[in-house]
Amino acid sequence: MEKIISTYSKPEFSIDFGSYINEVFSFIESKLSLFPCYLKKSSVLQNLPKTIAGENRITENLCVFLNIHEKGHNYKITKQDNCSFQFLNQSSGTGHTTNDSGVIVANTKGNFGKILVIEAKRLPTPGKSRKKEYLFGKLGGIERFRKGTHGSDVDSDRAIMIGYIQKENKGFWIDCLNSWIIEEDSQRKESELYWKKEDKIIEDKKFINDSVYKFQSVHNRLTLSKINLIHYWINLT
Repeated sequence: MEKIISTYSKPEFSIDFGSYINEVFSFIESKLSLFPCYLKKSSVLQNLPKTIAGENRITENLCVFLNIHEKGHNYKITKQDNCSFQFLNQSSGTGHTTNDSGVIVANTKGNFGKILVIEAKRLPTPGKSRKKEYLFGKLGGIERFRKGTHGSDVDSDRAIMIGYIQKENKGFWIDCLNSWIIEEDSQRKESELYWKKEDKIIEDKKFINDSVYKFQSVHNRLTLSKINLIHYWINLT
């Protein structure tokens, strides 16, 4: 019997993904302030469950919102092979281990792959057992990046955390989250993932917006290089 030999070979890309990543950050920062109004006018807030399903529904709408605005986006970079970035929602389903959203680069010829990952959390996270989930736990946002559960499939040391503020304000949450990090540092548990004061979230005060706030943090990872997280908190109160 004649042996069938596959002729498929992995395609080689000449796309400068770094320039597209920078473009994504610029795009997000110019559009996120419009999202609260968009969300309030949509049906999603009329019956939003106080569960992870409710969180996922906000993220689904965020991806739709960003993709709508991408269609009219005036790229600052020169598009390569007419490629655009798109936001893919990955938050559907129960117990999913994928990040909530992924940013890909694609054109009419094909999908050239994911360039950024996005994880989103409500502030506060519904449920007493999920109180610190922005940081820690099985579904912990930052902890998943540190473990490599998120971000290991992307050749980038940058990623995005989205916070949906639904109670209190940015000052309350930055103090709260950083106090939990300091508390973990003081206990210094014997773990490869122990938390240090250097893991604190720092506000980018050069970014001025009435409804969106920008922060940064840097964290060690188990098997990968350090991850630089850019945090965007959206005021949905």
